Amino acid sequence: MKDHWQLLCDRISSYNGVAVSYSGGIDSTVLLAAAVKVFPEEHMAVLADIPMLSERQKRIAADAAKELGAKLVITEITYNDIPGIEKNTKERCYLCKRSIYSSVRRIAYGYGYDTCLDGENFSDKDDERPGRKAAKEFNIVSPMKELGFHRETVEQMFSELDLSTDIQKETCLATRVGTGTPFDDVLLERIEECENIIRQISGVRQIRMRSRDNEAELFTSPDTIELLVRSENELAAALMKKGILRMSINAEGYKE
Repeated sequence: MKDHWQLLCDRISSYNGVAVSYSGGIDSTVLLAAAVKVFPEEHMAVLADIPMLSERQKRIAADAAKELGAKLVITEITYNDIPGIEKNTKERCYLCKRSIYSSVRRIAYGYGYDTCLDGENFSDKDDERPGRKAAKEFNIVSPMKELGFHRETVEQMFSELDLSTDIQKETCLATRVGTGTPFDDVLLERIEECENIIRQISGVRQIRMRSRDNEAELFTSPDTIELLVRSENELAAALMKKGILRMSINAEGYKE
């Protein structure tokens, strides 16, 4: 990690203080850790509290930022700030990221920071990430991508941070709903409640419940699928109380 870490710190040090678009995920946590190291005072982390962010994700992000000693600002973004997001079209990620980066840029300027960073890495190809269009519009810099760091490198760097906060690979709750199917707070809250139940019963740490009407498909990391299988009957009974009449477990495992 040492060489990559030093490269990242050197790149960040070329700026005069930074604002990090922070989600509490692995990539942005590594980036924030480096920003805190380089600029103990002249940094800030901006966490966008979007409607699709689970309470669990927000809590974990805040805990990790505190553990890193980072200066955290949480900005609330409502449905009104992201017109059309509930329709869940193919433009969903772009609309969301545009709102997030707009808020990060505005807050950064308010605190006197000209440079805004995000945690994209080289494995995040532009054609696979519609949010990159928004990043370019707001001049968001991606130092790990510029340095050519692949996902495996970033994950190794993260593991060596040795944080006590339990950060998992996460995506927003909207990814649980098929593209083209509208969502609202009621649906997203039910999905979050169900995922919390699944964690409690099975013991898995990473879970994604893809929902359609009264059916659900469960995804976890390949090495913990067996935990879901062992708890299948109990999970089905518990989820039925939440209106899930048919439950299945994906046998291939969670993939980004």
